[in-house]
Amino acid sequence: MTDIKRITLSSLAAATLLASGAGTALAADYPVTDTADVEATTATSSVDDATAIQRASNPRPVEGTFTWDQSTITSNERISQMFSKAVTHLCGSVADLAQDNPLQWRLAVSGDVANAFTATVDEMAAEDSVQDTMSCTCGANPTDGGATITAEVKGIPVTYLIERAEACDGANAITFISSDGTETMMPLGYVIGRHAVISYEVNGEDLSASVGGNNQLWMTRTPAGYFVRDIVEVRITKEEATPAIPGEGHTYPNSPNVGITTASVA
Repeated sequence: MTDIKRITLSSLAAATLLASGAGTALAADYPVTDTADVEATTATSSVDDATAIQRASNPRPVEGTFTWDQSTITSNERISQMFSKAVTHLCGSVADLAQDNPLQWRLAVSGDVANAFTATVDEMAAEDSVQDTMSCTCGANPTDGGATITAEVKGIPVTYLIERAEACDGANAITFISSDGTETMMPLGYVIGRHAVISYEVNGEDLSASVGGNNQLWMTRTPAGYFVRDIVEVRITKEEATPAIPGEGHTYPNSPNVGITTASVA
């Protein structure tokens, strides 16, 4: 029994020494900070956190200048380059754009009208023509995308065609027919409200120098896919149901900022 007791006591003593040694090493490697220092550090940390939260909740006002510009004119060279890459997608292109004299292009106005007529663009321009800064933007053009142009557009107001043809009461649709047979029908009131023009000149030059072809329909606040080109006939009719509004039901990335104008068309 004595031997057993001695071994037990010796083991306990060794364990005590080891624990004491370990404690000394820990104390040397990780010195214990004074309680007052801990409290001060905690308090400072709390103040810093509170300040950070306050700043995040009440950010200081940032002053600056925000500007936007829709009057910068796109050069005809740039327009031509853009259309050569996206000719089947941008601004209502047709399969084969005829190169002709746009002023001698003949345009017929027919349908439910009292005075159907056919005349050259030159003849109509002598009676009524407008010029304004307008934009042509692809409906699928993303934010900061390049599928948009702004130009000085000159052309025949569609309202002139309607008035000269004497549209019948109740007429509610207008169809633009291109040289390739493409027909695009839209609500008559919509086209009138969008200051539509059949352009024959862009930036002081024939359309062949920019978008191509001889004429092109331009409207405000309308996706460029409806900008029909090389129009040979405008048909005004009275339909049982008013045609759908261009782009209705479509979701465009930059809607409703498509086909906008920088100045009202007189």
